[in-house]
Amino acid sequence: MKKLKGCLAENIAVCQFQLKGLYVFKACQTHGPVDLITVDPRDLSITCYDIKTRSYRKNGSPISRLPRSKKGDIRIAYIEGDQLIIPEKRKK
Repeated sequence: MKKLKGCLAENIAVCQFQLKGLYVFKACQTHGPVDLITVDPRDLSITCYDIKTRSYRKNGSPISRLPRSKKGDIRIAYIEGDQLIIPEKRKK
C-alpha cells in the first residue's frame, strides 16, 4: 500500500509541474535519491525533487521529512490530496 501511495504522489506531482509549464523527467530507479527532475524551458534551470505524501501526527501537526540524500541540492515536494506543496528551503 505504501508503494502505491508513493507512485500516486509522484504522478500527481508530474501533472502539477507540467501544468506550471515545466519539463518533467521521472527517475527510472526505485531507490534513488531523486524522484523527479524539472527543467524550466525559459532559462533551462534544473531542480531535483524528492516527492513525499503529506502526513500528520495524531494531534494534527504535519510531519516534516528530509530528502533521502544530503548530497546535492534536492528539494522536498509534498502531495496533499491533489495539491503540490513546495516548502521554502531551510537556511543553514
